[in-house]
Amino acid sequence: MLSRLASKGNKGHKVHKGYPRMLVPAVVSTMVVSLAAGCSSDSAEGKGAASGGMVRVGVVASTISTIDPYSNLRSQDFYVRNASLYEPLAHRTKDGGFEWALATGITHNKDNTEWTVKLRPNVKFHDGSAFGADDVIAVFNRVLDKKNALIERNYIDFIDPKGIEKVDDLTVRFKLPKPYGPFEFAVSNSNIIFYKKDSKPEQAMGTGPFSLVSFTAGREAVVKRFDGYWGTKPKLDKVKIISFKTAEASTNALIGGQIDASSNILQTSLPTIEKTPGLKVMKSDVNLKVSIGMRADTAPFNDVRVRQAMRLILNRKLALSNAFDGLGELANDYSGFDRCVPDVPQRDQDLDQAKKLLADAGKSNLSIDLETGANKPGMLQLVQILAEDAKKIGVNIKVQKMELGAYLEKWGKRTFYTGYDTRPYLEGVPEMISNDDVLNHQHWHDPEFEALAKKLYATSDAQEQCDLQKKMKKIEYERGATILTATNPTVSVYSSKVHGLVPQFPSGNLYDFTKVTIDH
Repeated sequence: MLSRLASKGNKGHKVHKGYPRMLVPAVVSTMVVSLAAGCSSDSAEGKGAASGGMVRVGVVASTISTIDPYSNLRSQDFYVRNASLYEPLAHRTKDGGFEWALATGITHNKDNTEWTVKLRPNVKFHDGSAFGADDVIAVFNRVLDKKNALIERNYIDFIDPKGIEKVDDLTVRFKLPKPYGPFEFAVSNSNIIFYKKDSKPEQAMGTGPFSLVSFTAGREAVVKRFDGYWGTKPKLDKVKIISFKTAEASTNALIGGQIDASSNILQTSLPTIEKTPGLKVMKSDVNLKVSIGMRADTAPFNDVRVRQAMRLILNRKLALSNAFDGLGELANDYSGFDRCVPDVPQRDQDLDQAKKLLADAGKSNLSIDLETGANKPGMLQLVQILAEDAKKIGVNIKVQKMELGAYLEKWGKRTFYTGYDTRPYLEGVPEMISNDDVLNHQHWHDPEFEALAKKLYATSDAQEQCDLQKKMKKIEYERGATILTATNPTVSVYSSKVHGLVPQFPSGNLYDFTKVTIDH
């Protein structure tokens, strides 16, 4: 669930080293870039590169996507569009600070109950009107309205809408019902983006570097350079975001030359890609968490022994080498990959213990479906490896590969399923303790974990937060509802004709097109 996070220094505004260094690398979906002819030549970047022209971005996307920036039905096209059309208050940086976007500063009182946000002056919407406090308040009110049931409310539900007030056109004050230390972290969530008050979703009236030209659900969207943009203006004329149904299709288009870059390809195709003239491979930091979820309130996974058994069945080293082609690091069934690591042993395959746990739970010879949209590199291979290992102890896991749109329609209702994530720990925990099944799709509730989470969000002390995270991750490790085998880099492949592409933090995707140019 990520939108574009600008690369450090991209906009040239100051970096705020505020709230703590607890950002976990994130994951991303497909995204592809290609070029078209017809470039102008006002400026150059690299031999033959010039501004102008059009980049075509390929994404694996649902056929029932919507243009609304706050739709709960999301696939990769949603994030790429939003990153081009809209902006958050700030972008998070690798050092744990913030690079200001629509805000220029956030201050608070002594007890963390009152926070004041200063907005950037001279920012225009795509229709030329001024961005300001009224627009920010309107978006927060929409997100916080429980009737809308938006995912983003989960990140900021500590805010009382009645406590939001306009100080002036460029200042908004938030009076909280109780102290909340990581306020800056919460409101700088990359999915909390701002549009013009009272505008219609189909207008896509944002402040981003590109404005909307056209949108066809499930097929493509076209955006063009917004010359009134306050920051670094794009060099390209347009970006076309093209939807593919599968990673296989986007990979074939890349190898066949129909598109020129992708950050969601079949990793098994890398040997072929590396031998293809004119293609380059780029790897991000380790950021992708491809996981297997178990619904903890539904049999058989409402028994912690069954959940523990499933974690012991999987051969993690084999999954890392075969499903993920050795790209990444072993993971240990808890969220977060920063310095706040719990003191627990690396979990290894133990089929005898898994078989015993299932017998103790009365679930020997278990037979169950495992559903997947297979929309991330290695995801399908991962569940196939689990199914093969399970056969060795008499467990029948039937892998069901589904069309992505159909798979997402019942998100939060599935019992045994796949997912992925790229979020920092502080951003992911609110979903893990939510009562909304779309957010807490594992339906896992642990009283000790939730009590620690309340303490986590009540303090602004970085060391105290880290200590609390270690305790929470240990609980996830012992009795959580996720099988997390490995963390992986996002691998992007692009044509040598494309210049200026960089992996975005924390997702690793190629969302920022402001500095991209193409060869003539």
